[in-house]
Amino acid sequence: MPKTLRLLMFQWQLFSFMIAVAKSFFRPLPNFVCHGHLKIRGGTNVPQIHSERGLRLTQFCEPGCEKVSEVHNDGERSVTILQRGPNHIVALKPPSVVCHHSGWTGSRSKLKRGEEPEIPMLQRVRDAIHDIEARRVHHGQIPKMRKVNLVHRLDRGASGALLLAFADDDEQRETQKGCTATLIEAMASPDSIKTYVALVRGEGILRGVDLKELGWFEETRAIKDERGEEKNATTWFNFVAGQPETGDNGIDRPRMSLVLARPKQGRWHQIRKHLNGLSHPILGDTTHGASKVNREWKEKRNMPGERICLHLARLQLPPTEAAPEGIDVPCPVYEDMLTLLRNFAPDVLEKSLDVLQKEGILLDSEKTYEIGRYTVTEEWMHAGIEDDGSVEILSQGENFVIANKPPTVVVHHSSWTGSRSNPKRRLKEATPMLQRVRDATGRRVNAVHRLDRGASGCLLFSIADNTETNDGKAMPCQVTKALFDAMQHPDSTKTYLAICDGDGTWNGIDIKAKGWFTIDKPVKDENGNVVENCVTDVCFVAGCTLPPESSDNHDNLEGRNVSIMMARPKTGRWHQVRQHLAGVGHAIIGDSSHGRSRTNRVWKKERKLRKERTCLHLCRIQLPATEYTPIIDVSCPLSSDLVEMLNEMPVLLEETRAILAQEGIQI
Repeated sequence: MPKTLRLLMFQWQLFSFMIAVAKSFFRPLPNFVCHGHLKIRGGTNVPQIHSERGLRLTQFCEPGCEKVSEVHNDGERSVTILQRGPNHIVALKPPSVVCHHSGWTGSRSKLKRGEEPEIPMLQRVRDAIHDIEARRVHHGQIPKMRKVNLVHRLDRGASGALLLAFADDDEQRETQKGCTATLIEAMASPDSIKTYVALVRGEGILRGVDLKELGWFEETRAIKDERGEEKNATTWFNFVAGQPETGDNGIDRPRMSLVLARPKQGRWHQIRKHLNGLSHPILGDTTHGASKVNREWKEKRNMPGERICLHLARLQLPPTEAAPEGIDVPCPVYEDMLTLLRNFAPDVLEKSLDVLQKEGILLDSEKTYEIGRYTVTEEWMHAGIEDDGSVEILSQGENFVIANKPPTVVVHHSSWTGSRSNPKRRLKEATPMLQRVRDATGRRVNAVHRLDRGASGCLLFSIADNTETNDGKAMPCQVTKALFDAMQHPDSTKTYLAICDGDGTWNGIDIKAKGWFTIDKPVKDENGNVVENCVTDVCFVAGCTLPPESSDNHDNLEGRNVSIMMARPKTGRWHQVRQHLAGVGHAIIGDSSHGRSRTNRVWKKERKLRKERTCLHLCRIQLPATEYTPIIDVSCPLSSDLVEMLNEMPVLLEETRAILAQEGIQI
C-alpha cells in the first residue's frame, strides 16, 4: 500500500475517533437525588455516586462505549429498601454480592488481599433496617436489632428484588407458622409470579423458529440440582426482542436478545439451565454459558466481572397472614444492564419498551425508596488470618508425624477448596496442613485421617519417602496403610473436646450424671445418604447457664446454656461427632451444618467465637503399635481461641480443667 494512502487512512481514522469522542461528551448523565432516600433517575441534578446501589459512574473510553464501573466509598455502604411491611422487607440486591455466607463463599479471601470483607445481603439488610429505625427514634435511644431471614435467594452474579422476613417472633410461635415459613409457602404458590429480565446470547431464533413471535411459551425440562438429582422444572419465557450480529460502519452490534422469564419452581440455576437448553445462554453465565462469549463481553464491551445479566424485575405474591394485602414490588432494571443495552443494542431496548411497560417492569422510577447503611465492624476489618503458614509438631518418629492443626485450615486441598491449577483457589485458603508438615519436616508425608476445617487438634501423618520402586513407579505406602488400620483398631482412642449448646438434659433425661455413654444412631454422609453402624462414646464434663447481656433479656436463653462434652468416635463417618452431639440436643457451637445459626451468631457477637470456627478439638490420640511405629499416645493443648472463650467462664473452666486432667488432657 502506498505511503500516501496509508497516511490518509490514518488521518481519517483519527478524525472519526475525535468526532465520536466529542459527541460522547454531550450525552446527558443520569440525575440522582439522595437525602436519606434515593430517587432512581428522574430528580434534580445532584451528581452523587453511591456504591452497590444501581448507581454508576460513567467513564468514557472507546468511541460509542461507556465503561461501567462501581465507585467504592467507605462512607456510603448502603442498601435500597424497595418495600417494607410489618413482617417483610424487599431489598434491591446488587450483582456480585452473595445473599448469605456459606461453605462455598467464605469471607476471608478479600481480607487476605487487604480489602474490605464481603458483607452478604442478609447482614446488609439487617444493619440497614436498624439504621433506618435508629434515625427515627428520639436522640439517645437505640432500637433493638431485628432478626431477618431470607425467603429466597438470588445467584451471586444476579440482581433484583430480594424478599426477607422479620423473624423476631418465629421461634415463639407454637400454634401457627412463623412469617418466614408463611412467605416461603407463598413464594412456592402457583399464584406467585417472579418476572426476571435476562440478556442472552442469540437473536431469538432456534432451529428456524422465531421465538420472538411466540409470546409467552412454556419450557418444561427436568434439571439436575447441585447434588446431581433430577427435578421437574417449568419456566415461562417471552423473547421480547433480539438482533443479529452486525459490525457495519464500525458500530458493534453483537448477537443478543432481551428475554423475560417466570420460573414456576425454584430449582438450582433453573432459568440459566433452561435458557442454555434453548441455545440462548445468559451473558456472563460462567457455569452454563459460553466462556468465549463472556470473555468477549467483559474485555470488549466492559461487562462487569462476576456479573450474570439476570435481574428479578418484579415480585408478586398472593395475600398471606404475613402480608395480608399481598406483595407486588417492581425493581428497576439495574443500571449496568441498561448501559449494555443502550451501547450495544439500542434497537432491542426500544422494541422492548412497550412489553416491559405492559408487564409492569421499570426502567426509570420516580418513586423514592428508603436507604439504610450497613456496617463493617472492626472485628470484620481486622479478622484477617493471623497465620504465617507455620506448624507445631507435637511428636515425630521415624515413620510418623503428629502436628497441631489450627482452626480454619484445611488438611489438604480438594474440589471444595478449588482446583490446584486455579490461582484464585479460595484466594484464598491458608496453606493446608499437608504442605505445612511436608515443608517443616522436609519429608514426603500422607494424611492418615482428617479433621474438619473449623476443628483443631492432633493430626497424624505417615512419612512416605520410600513409596517408589527402583524404576520410579509409585507403590502403596505400607506405613500409611498400617497407621490407617491402627486408627480403626478397637484399642485406638481419639478423645475430642467440644463446647456445646445445651444444659446437660435431653428429652427429659439428665445426661450429666451418666458418665460415658454410647450413641449408635445412623448419620448422613455428605450426599445425604443414611449410613448405619456409627458409634460414638460421649461424656458430659461440665455445664452452666451464662448471665444475660442485659436485664431486658433475662428470659431469653439463646446462646446462654453451654456444656463441655468429650467424645470418642469408634467409627469415622462424615461429621459423626457433630451429628451425634446435635442428635442428643447438644450441637457444637459454631457448627453451621448441624447447629443453630442464631446461637452461633450470639457467640460470634458476644463471646469471642471466631468466624468459621467449630468448637471441636482433638485433644488426645492413642494408637496401638504397628510394624512401623511404636505405641502412640500424644496430647494436644487446647487451642488459644477456645481457651480465651473459656476464660470468660472461669467457674466452668476450673471445673473442666480438673475433670480433663483425669483423662490426661491439659488445658
